[in-house]
Amino acid sequence: MAAPEIKKGSPRPTRKQYKTDAEFQAAVEKWTRLNTTESSPATQSGGAVVPTGPIESTTRVQSGKVRTDWNSFTDGSFNIQEGDAYVGQTPYVTAVIPGKGEAQTPAIILPSPDGKGFLVVPREELLQQIAIDIKKNPNNISYWKTQLQNYYRSQAAFETSLRGGPVTDKDTEFIFALRRALSEISTDNFNAGVNNVRNNQLNTSGFYDVNTWITSRTPIPGTQSESSSTRNFTKRADAIAEFMREVQIQVGDFKLVNNVDALAEAYWQKIKKTEEERMGRTTSSYDPVTGKRVSTSTGYQMPSAQLLQEWRVEFITKGAIEKGKVISTGIRETKAIDLQDAGGQIGDNYTKLKGFSFDYGIRISDEELKKKAAEASLPGGSIDEQKKTIQLASRALYKSLSPYIEGGLKVKDIASQFMKAKADILELSDGSIDIFDPDVQSALSADKLPGRLDYEMQLRANPAYRNTKAFNEGAAGLLDGILKMFGKVG
Repeated sequence: MAAPEIKKGSPRPTRKQYKTDAEFQAAVEKWTRLNTTESSPATQSGGAVVPTGPIESTTRVQSGKVRTDWNSFTDGSFNIQEGDAYVGQTPYVTAVIPGKGEAQTPAIILPSPDGKGFLVVPREELLQQIAIDIKKNPNNISYWKTQLQNYYRSQAAFETSLRGGPVTDKDTEFIFALRRALSEISTDNFNAGVNNVRNNQLNTSGFYDVNTWITSRTPIPGTQSESSSTRNFTKRADAIAEFMREVQIQVGDFKLVNNVDALAEAYWQKIKKTEEERMGRTTSSYDPVTGKRVSTSTGYQMPSAQLLQEWRVEFITKGAIEKGKVISTGIRETKAIDLQDAGGQIGDNYTKLKGFSFDYGIRISDEELKKKAAEASLPGGSIDEQKKTIQLASRALYKSLSPYIEGGLKVKDIASQFMKAKADILELSDGSIDIFDPDVQSALSADKLPGRLDYEMQLRANPAYRNTKAFNEGAAGLLDGILKMFGKVG
């Protein structure tokens, strides 16, 4: 019986069709070359179709390890593990591999080249050698990844791997897909071996080798369409107008905001960038096998009104930097008195907080007060919250007054007695002594409030007291009494 002609699309040769092993091996190599190289093109990024050749790993790993102990398929030598579906693991074969220890190891069952025996190799060893062989031939890379498309964890993982180019040990998604594929080959071959033994057919009929199995894969890409919803996107004109309204509310005068037009544009650009990053997407895929269309939607929450207001107030109070260059300082360099006169919310908050800080004896810089005034304008912020921080600072500074402050008294209420006493004793005009006067501060900051007489004695020790009318009249009266005592005056 003449051997059949080997050509593209013809059945894979079997050993019984040839007289010698050499003839059979030559036929297998020719069949593999024709059916793998020419019929399995891989499309590269440029659109050109390039041929792909069979890998070398199967032959290299298999040499010298052909087995014919067919009873191992039914005596428990091989075991099917179910795998962990939660992590995408498929069933796989384990076996004790000679020279690899006594433990059950994930193994790949493959046919020998002549079909009379089979081979059992460690899965991870074969996996790494295949990856190395693929990397040697760049034409194979896209082809292998495309053929194993359905074995990736997800479509996104496949696309990322495909764009990554050459196979490396860092392409974990491709290695994952290849491991799943090898496990399936081994499981299929194990089932074929069990069936053959039960039918007393002691050969590898129905077995796949790696190349023929990969060639037989037919990924069915679904027809996909992708759309992006823009109906909620903010228009530039609306963003600019909203920013200017915020300036009017918070500041009251556009002239007080440095380079306000550039600041408004920066605000718009931030909104645009954020909304584009959060754009919603919808993907629809048609499966020609099931006839079903599956649509998936991914929604992204757009910036909330509260967040947008926070951005506006932040731009107004702090300004903006673009590409390392300051394009606006906002109101950072604006005088506080101008903010107060403009009548905006920040100026009004500034006025209230400045008065409150004086009432509680806390010195706060204009810059810090402007910051607090702006924070009070933020969504969720309030003037009362800022006042509370000042009150807490006052309690920490004036420890002896803490119980009184907590009870509702202002520091100014207590300080007024010391302020009036100093003005009276040193004969100063009303209002000339404030809460930050050194003598007043000395009394308020003491571990214990001084008594009135002690405080007055302290004030009379002040050199300025010698210039008062009371001091001079007292001194003159004392001198007159001494003179009378000695009969010097009538």
